[in-house]
Amino acid sequence: MLKNTYLLFLLVSISIKSQTLFTPIIPNTGVTYAVSVKSDTTSFSQQGPWDFSNTTTTSNENIQILPISSSAIGSNYPNASHVKYEGGEQFFIGFDSNSYTFHGEVSILTSSYSSPLIIHPYPFSNGDIHSDYEVDIPFTIPGGPPFLERNDQVISRGLETGEVTMPDGTVHTNALLVRTTRTFTDGQIGSAPCITTLDQYHWWIMGYAIPIVQISAMTQTGACPPSSPIKKSKFLIGNPFANIENSLNTKISIFPNPSNDKIHLISSEDLSNNTFTIFDNLGRKTSIGSMKLENNYIDVSSLNKGIYFLNISGDLNKSLRFIKN
Repeated sequence: MLKNTYLLFLLVSISIKSQTLFTPIIPNTGVTYAVSVKSDTTSFSQQGPWDFSNTTTTSNENIQILPISSSAIGSNYPNASHVKYEGGEQFFIGFDSNSYTFHGEVSILTSSYSSPLIIHPYPFSNGDIHSDYEVDIPFTIPGGPPFLERNDQVISRGLETGEVTMPDGTVHTNALLVRTTRTFTDGQIGSAPCITTLDQYHWWIMGYAIPIVQISAMTQTGACPPSSPIKKSKFLIGNPFANIENSLNTKISIFPNPSNDKIHLISSEDLSNNTFTIFDNLGRKTSIGSMKLENNYIDVSSLNKGIYFLNISGDLNKSLRFIKN
């Protein structure tokens, strides 16, 4: 019976890992990702696996996800948890146990959404579809006309899962391909609008705060200044969370997962000389303790619903993910 239960746990764990996104883990100090860039879209099939090893990129850049407090204007975005610094611009975003949200930006325009646009909820899986719409959002453009407003619509679809081989040769298993289409309808009150469509394909891996691959095309119609489509592909360099990914395949496992009150560590190794620390999905420490526990049980009843990381240190150094219901 125990063998069958453990096999069921492994099957559920693999299913969650391969098909479902939860809130990423971000250290308190933030995280920086190195990416390689191609100034064009990259062709691909919507069916995995995906091999980008022959893709030629022309430049590298860093994308930073930092706490909202890192921005001098962060107080203008009180509901955002983080700011993304990308291409010299700031995008104010939110990560919580329920959703990934967009709160405004400082780019060629400045905007702040009183109600955030939900890019997609958590959990988000292959086959899921989510849409959200925010209207009458004021924004400004340096030297532009007054009384500008935006209507912003997003549709996100989970399309496929599979293995991704990157331009630098790094291989990521169990990526989720998400197509996100955002439509901004911008204009001065009472005038014809400029309509911008941003069509993006994102390959996401559990734990990361950005997609490992992003292929995007932005086009404009309506009363827009003359412009050409903007096309770009970005690829994560290396595997910054390799230690976490590898630990998911260790001989130590958490059961049950998801859990309501207690988690039990199933291990072929002696854990008695180790300590544990639990971090939430934003990298905040929630509890610590000794592994000298009866039957290796840890009480998690006081934790809020969401995704957590259990770090074991001492004779062993492991990081394991679990979900609290």
